[in-house]
Amino acid sequence: MPVALRQRKGRGAASNASGRFEAEKRVAFDDGWGTADEEPTPLTTTLSVDSTRTIIARNDSPDIGFDRSINPYRGCEHGCIYCYARPSHAYLGLSPGLDFESRLFYKPQAAKLLAAELRKKGYVCRPIALGSNTDPYQPVERKLGVTRAVLERRLARVMEPRAAAPERRLETIAALAAAGVPARVMSAPMIPALNDSEMEQILERARAAGASSAAYTLLRLPLELKALFKEWLEAHFPAKAAHVLSLVAQTHGGRLYDATWFTRKTGAGPYADVLRLRFERACHRLGFNQRAAQPLDTSRFLPPPQQGDQLALF
Repeated sequence: MPVALRQRKGRGAASNASGRFEAEKRVAFDDGWGTADEEPTPLTTTLSVDSTRTIIARNDSPDIGFDRSINPYRGCEHGCIYCYARPSHAYLGLSPGLDFESRLFYKPQAAKLLAAELRKKGYVCRPIALGSNTDPYQPVERKLGVTRAVLERRLARVMEPRAAAPERRLETIAALAAAGVPARVMSAPMIPALNDSEMEQILERARAAGASSAAYTLLRLPLELKALFKEWLEAHFPAKAAHVLSLVAQTHGGRLYDATWFTRKTGAGPYADVLRLRFERACHRLGFNQRAAQPLDTSRFLPPPQQGDQLALF
């Protein structure tokens, strides 16, 4: 008979259901020998090489502010149950549940591939988002340094990667602002009845640290993430689980997610409207977003040098 799932210490998801492309489905089962009563065994993180031949991923999503990004890792050990990148692990034949946070893939050739792609004839320079799918500064980055290698050009001296706890992120905003680099705070994801009450405090702290613009997104639950987030809620906030999911559904016409462009990140309906008004009023009060966003300067782009290039005079 099926058994109740037990949370593993230090892990976000409670289950490891098969990805949506797999023919087989895994179900926890009581074999009658008392194994269901035992504590779940610790889950060790494994690392595998991602032998990708390209590093710049492109998208044409009309509600995303960039058309290219770099993801040094697939999967993320942080284990955030709400992570919208979880369903992407199904493309690897793995589970968006525990596999996503314990079976990681890294791209050791990321910096080399990036240099080669930037040198290609006809490459048009535009801003590149770093870690748009999974966190580029997760724990294994300390040892592997893939993200660090990607940034080891002029940007390395300006940016202070190591975003971790909220206090550390605020320190990074302050450092960027002091160096004259425009910093933006992303208050995300706002989860109804869990962390949405912190929105104004997040904006206030970020503004005090020097951020000049702000944005927010509502919790997104695409594909397998619905079940994973529900499991996490029931394990950690059982008294609130039904209320949280009800509020989320209210923002998507009674469903837990609606992938419609431009509304998928903010939702619709009374709760979504209140959240939007709170954000707008806080931004007005704090002086966020008063000026139109200035496009990043890409006119100084130079292809990465390689052996045999002619030396520059200046």
